[in-house]
Amino acid sequence: MIEVLSRSGLSKIASWTSGNGKARTPNLLFLGSKAFPHPDYSQLVLDEESGTIRSLTDPDFRNIELQQGIYVPFSAGSKQEREDVCGSAEADVESAVPIDQWLTGDIAIVPNAFEMRRDARTFVHLVVRLRKQIGFSKLLYAPGMMDCSNLALLAYMGIDIFDTALLNHQSSRGVISRIEGAFAPDNARWASRPGESVLDLNLRSSWDELLLVRRMIEVGRLRELVEMRSNATPWNVATLRILDELFYDHQEMYAPVVGPRFYANSKQSLSRPDVVRHRRRILERYRPAAHKKVLLLIPCSAKKPYFFSKSHQTFRNVLTSVANSTVVQELIITSPLGVVPRELELFYPSAQYDIPVTGHWDLEEQAMVRELVAHVAALGFDQVISHLGGESDIVKEAVDCVDTSQGSPMSRDALARLQEALAEACAKQPRTPFSVERAATMAAAARFQFGEGGEALLEGCAVSGNYPYSRISLGNKQLGLLTPERGMISLTLDGAEKLASKGLYLVEIEDFDLMGNLFAKGVKKADPIIRIGDEAIIMRNGEVEGVGIANMSAAEMTASERGEAVRVRHKRKHT
Repeated sequence: MIEVLSRSGLSKIASWTSGNGKARTPNLLFLGSKAFPHPDYSQLVLDEESGTIRSLTDPDFRNIELQQGIYVPFSAGSKQEREDVCGSAEADVESAVPIDQWLTGDIAIVPNAFEMRRDARTFVHLVVRLRKQIGFSKLLYAPGMMDCSNLALLAYMGIDIFDTALLNHQSSRGVISRIEGAFAPDNARWASRPGESVLDLNLRSSWDELLLVRRMIEVGRLRELVEMRSNATPWNVATLRILDELFYDHQEMYAPVVGPRFYANSKQSLSRPDVVRHRRRILERYRPAAHKKVLLLIPCSAKKPYFFSKSHQTFRNVLTSVANSTVVQELIITSPLGVVPRELELFYPSAQYDIPVTGHWDLEEQAMVRELVAHVAALGFDQVISHLGGESDIVKEAVDCVDTSQGSPMSRDALARLQEALAEACAKQPRTPFSVERAATMAAAARFQFGEGGEALLEGCAVSGNYPYSRISLGNKQLGLLTPERGMISLTLDGAEKLASKGLYLVEIEDFDLMGNLFAKGVKKADPIIRIGDEAIIMRNGEVEGVGIANMSAAEMTASERGEAVRVRHKRKHT
């Protein structure tokens, strides 16, 4: 039995119950023998001859026997064998053999995993296929696959159990395994401690890496670690690229819509599923308020959210000094997100990412920005003003704009030009009351958060509060609250009622009174768009029963028998 304790995308920390005992995953299976003794810190060991997993730390953990013939750590795997497993030697995974041939209780075993160290594409296809078929509440085991350099990547792909077969093999040849890759003995004597064997060094290094991977899963930052590790070997690079390019939907399903601060230090950060989701939602969901007719492009800032930064406070001072400035839509230009409308600056990942600032934009980043700026500029704006500094040349190829920065957006002359251009552009537009501006801008944020129809939350409503705190009210009823701590709109029961009529973010439960948080066992079905961190509206017999924060994606809610599906904020009172 598997109980998920922490998640980071496809990876998870889980409590694995067998008999009356428990083990923690992800974990290493140590292949102990006279030639390769397992270290004192081992938690799980695997008997190669019998294929039995046992725990060294919990005597109540019932031994698990894997299926005969599945565990072959050094099987080369002929072309015919690969065809038998995958349907073809080129990984036609959709026609592969039935999953039950590779499933033992709570564990699904990646067949011929060791051979697929030579074939990243086949490996990625097969792992994705296995995870889709077994769901999130089973464990994936990749025999003979792990070394120090790829452990984080394998965990990120959703593999829960590794073994020391490859490390034992490398150690027997004197090869040292490190996170930077494998080193021949004559090139890596500096790596070992006095009296430490190559085997001891390799096992210790892998165990340290496992502990770090667990920690990064707990804090939701495993992707960062994977990007750092991915350049260790060509196989790692290929595997992560294939996973990102071909299986965005598979990753995004388990990628939270909330999260901690993170570094986007590599080009691969452009392909993070949460970052790609932001860019796609700009294209698919974002619509500015109808009265916004002047588009102002400004650079990002190191401090997040942007409004805390001195540069953005200066831009805001210039903007608010202009009459009728409510018709101006601010659009922040940045990598890897592309663009961030001002009303979305509190949303994840806009308020959490950090990037190295060099002033250099590669061709992929430039193309990304041009596509998004051109898309937003076509949403009803009469004029575009660029105050980007050196980045103005990038957007000039995408939109017709007035450049007020002329290379130095914070200079006194540039700010004066910006004020003059804004005053001229705003004077041409009808005046919009501030109260209308606030409600319409919040409606744009609601549509981005909830999708088409989400703007209905603001119909007939007023928005109050001192930014960045904003309260949505209908008469004397509060419908929702936007705060920088949450980074999105949090609903009350009245707000949930309004969105429920649009069929958005609904979780239907069995016919029972909701007493506390909602567990997966009570979920009948859930809106497929729900991700971890989303607002979830709980429905019972067609009526709103409660509202809270999703702790699982919709797919996991409907497939799991254990775990908290929604942390309930408000629930209907029953007499």
